[in-house]
Amino acid sequence: WYQRRVRGLGLVTVWAQEQHLDLTSSEPCKPCPTDGTELGVGRRHFESQDVFVDWQLKKPGSVPKKGESKLYYRYYHVFKEGELEELVEQVPGVEVVQVTYEKANWCLVFRKL
Repeated sequence: WYQRRVRGLGLVTVWAQEQHLDLTSSEPCKPCPTDGTELGVGRRHFESQDVFVDWQLKKPGSVPKKGESKLYYRYYHVFKEGELEELVEQVPGVEVVQVTYEKANWCLVFRKL
């Protein structure tokens, strides 16, 4: 049984293609390899919106020795400014409440009508 919760709020967060917008760290920034804009510490440069991101499988709580961890690649779509909002606006019975950019992520709050 499902009860519709009217006016309920939800949050969606996605990686932003615009990784250079928040340079709040005191650590030195690195230049983007293609256009020279500064990327925040730990940020990535995405050549396109559809990418494979490396992910390393490690045992919880352990420091892997050389050759012990395995590197995998996972598909990810990074979002441009306005793209997530456009997608959510297509969903019937939902309205966008707020869109923010924080720590290289687009964050969208929506309300169920």
